[in-house]
Amino acid sequence: MIKLKDILLEGAMSRQEVMAIVKKVYPKIVRALGRARKGTPRVSAHSSIYARLSGVEGMMGTANPHAEYDFHSNEIYLYLPRMTSVEQIIRSLLHEYTHAKQDPKKMEMYREKGYANNPYEREAGRAELMWKRFA
Repeated sequence: MIKLKDILLEGAMSRQEVMAIVKKVYPKIVRALGRARKGTPRVSAHSSIYARLSGVEGMMGTANPHAEYDFHSNEIYLYLPRMTSVEQIIRSLLHEYTHAKQDPKKMEMYREKGYANNPYEREAGRAELMWKRFA
């Protein structure tokens, strides 16, 4: 069994390492934050957003987010190159799970304000600050 403290905290982690951490901390996050709009989102790990969207494993591009929540599929996607520590995995789960609780119609409206001025992004950013609680 992989223990959180035993995992290297620098460099990209393997899919198995990331998903072991998810398995351990995600149920705690769900309990702490409460029910999401569409129930508990699935969590999956991908090599990049480009690989996930194209279906071509290993495809890379110039921009790659840490994670994203897709309201339509009710899934949180973690992108492996950006998952370099236990902290980053937990912060990403907290951030994206917070989006799963938010109104998708308002999310579209708030995007027009820009990332920094989007109240939903600010809320998700504040949720990340709780990461130590789940480490």
